Parts: sequence; structure tokens; C-alpha cells
Amino acid sequence: MIRRCIIVVVLLLVLVPATAFAAQPQFSMSEIETELMCPTCQSRLDLSHAPAAEQIRAFVQRKREAGWTKQQVKDALVQDFGPAVLAAPPASGSGLVVWVVPAALVIGGVVVVVALTLIWRRRRETVAAAPAAIDPALDDRVDEALRALGDDD
Repeated sequence: MIRRCIIVVVLLLVLVPATAFAAQPQFSMSEIETELMCPTCQSRLDLSHAPAAEQIRAFVQRKREAGWTKQQVKDALVQDFGPAVLAAPPASGSGLVVWVVPAALVIGGVVVVVALTLIWRRRRETVAAAPAAIDPALDDRVDEALRALGDDD
């Protein structure tokens, strides 16, 4: 009898918090509104007051209170409105291009700048290390001019 009571108490301690947690919303409205777009005015949901935005807000609130996750709500909205309802493109499929191309351009730009800097420094060191070739005729003229200046004393 005591064993059964202990089992029932343990089950209650495990199940009651889990059901209470499941009933609580998994995300905030302000959090998801910044991640969704209004399909009519093409602005973020938190910035739009269009009737479509209000309907989406009401839908999100109902699903939030029903215990849906943010991803479930987004998936349902994408199914109804298409991927344009998301403020950020998905990081898969063709949406992956939107994330990869800018990163690749930045990395490529850094590589080009570093390569050009190294080439410029090598050329500069080569020019500084190599003595300039002096024309022998010019060298003779300078020597004569210096001797002529020395003879004036």
C-alpha cells in the first residue's frame, strides 16, 4: 500500500509540472512578430497595422495559447502564405544562397586585400633592395663638377 502511494506521488511530481509546462506558451508575441512579414504591406508584422497583419497576429496568439512552438506556427504560416511571410529567408534550399553569397563575398574581399597587400609589399622591398643603376657618363660629369668646385678654393 505504501509502495503504491509512493509510486502515485512520484508520477504526480513528474507529470504535473510537465503538463503545466506544456500549457504555457513557448514563445512571446513580440519575439515572433519580428520574424514574420505582413503579406499585404511587406513590412515586419510588429510594424504593420494592416488587416492581414492583425489576422496573422490573432492566428499566432491562438496557436501560442494552444501550446504550439514558434516553428510550428511559422510552418503553418509558410504553408498558407509562402516563404515570403518569413522576415529572414530559410537557411536551406534557395534561401541558403541569401546567407552564403554575402559571406563568400566578404571572405573573397578579405583574401583579395591580403593578396594585394602582400604583392605590394614584396614589390616595394624589391625596389628598395635593388640599387639604382648609375649611368657611367653621368657619374663622370658629377666627379668633374666636384673637382671643379674643389679647385676654386
